[in-house]
Amino acid sequence: MASHGLSTNEIMHITGKKRNEVLEAIDNIEERYSSEEHGVELKNVAGKYSFFTKVKYAKVVSKLRKKSVMDLTRSQMEVLAIIAKNQPITMKEISNFRSGLPVGQVKELLAMRLIKRKRDKSRKGNPYIYTTTDEFLKTLGISDLSVVKGKEDVSAENTKVPENVRSGIA
Repeated sequence: MASHGLSTNEIMHITGKKRNEVLEAIDNIEERYSSEEHGVELKNVAGKYSFFTKVKYAKVVSKLRKKSVMDLTRSQMEVLAIIAKNQPITMKEISNFRSGLPVGQVKELLAMRLIKRKRDKSRKGNPYIYTTTDEFLKTLGISDLSVVKGKEDVSAENTKVPENVRSGIA
């Protein structure tokens, strides 16, 4: 449970504390770990609190990881941006933004758990619809999609992800 973060309600349930006590404790922890002596920080991502490596140390920490790290290609980043901005979206709708079907890119994004798919039984033919995951939010270090939805241009040239974030995608 803790490896995926904990919501305020989950913390309240585990500790038996009231919401204001939990929020005060979270504030204290965030403040304590914001100092230079700590290499991690507490962040609220997708409504759950988790510890993350600070940006300053991300490059070094990523070198210590045993798991190989995959960088997103330009076309994968473009498809991910299209999905994030227009979700839920079908493969055919994604292809309307690009030339050809992005089957390979979608397959890799699914493998990285940055997107998920499910059948849309309300549409003719029950096509798969694609949406981003909490892992996507966690990887980008954002709490919700309002940051993404506000952007107009979803082309690869305008879809920049900081190196520390790219190196954190396994």
